[in-house]
Amino acid sequence: MIMLQERTGDKRAFERLMMFVQDRTGISVAPEKWPYLEGRIRSQMSQLGFTTLHHYCCWLLDGNGMENEKNALFDLVTINKTGFFRERHHFEFLSVQALPTMQARGIGMKSSLVIWSAGCSNGAEPYSLAMLCQDFANTVPGFKFQILASDLCTKVLQTAVNAIYPHVDVTPVPLPMRQRYLRRDPNRDEVRIVVELRQKVRFVHHNLMELPYPPQHPVDIIFCRNLLIYLKKTSQFKVLSQLCQHLNPGGFLFLGHSETLTGTNLPLNFVAPTTFLRQSLP
Repeated sequence: MIMLQERTGDKRAFERLMMFVQDRTGISVAPEKWPYLEGRIRSQMSQLGFTTLHHYCCWLLDGNGMENEKNALFDLVTINKTGFFRERHHFEFLSVQALPTMQARGIGMKSSLVIWSAGCSNGAEPYSLAMLCQDFANTVPGFKFQILASDLCTKVLQTAVNAIYPHVDVTPVPLPMRQRYLRRDPNRDEVRIVVELRQKVRFVHHNLMELPYPPQHPVDIIFCRNLLIYLKKTSQFKVLSQLCQHLNPGGFLFLGHSETLTGTNLPLNFVAPTTFLRQSLP
């Protein structure tokens, strides 16, 4: 009977914890994935000396544990699948249409073009953007750009700041770019992004469900790909609305291949698959 009561208490505690995570991050964890996530959380709580989920969750939600443990908890529930030049058609559009359009309007010339990689994971996306922008700048004298990259998960952000990756991870990077922007460690099967490119990217810790958003001013291009699919519908709309407010009229928003604006009624026009143009203000 005691064991049954403990299991019942753990189940209720875990459900309560999942509701907290969903409320704070917008991430909706499907019940069929709970056993996997529970295993990760039990590993974390064991390191802190807790033997039951009930006591761990009480410490988090009713005590003062959340103050120091929140980031570690959110790290456990985030999904960090990414890759260099993932969904290559977006980078082709950026190179062939978006950047020339911006440059023709004087953006990147009079002031820096600003791209925001929202949900940047381990940095593969923002560094891919930096490589492409730097290649463009090499052909357009005076062109300037900055990249802001943000994520909820602190662990992947540290990887992004270090900018060191297994060599196999950078195989999608075109060979000329690898030669220009990557330096291989002769003693390890790893590469590092060159310092000149690392200086173009600024990483910040941010939860898209919380204000204020990192950009101090509206940006010119936003990449927010394969993140909304993990949020509940109301959270998706909340995030999309904020992204739209932080995007300059005439700027571009790139979403993931399974994401859509259907039913949102936002001032964004479709211009290419999962690529949208911010309408000008009336």
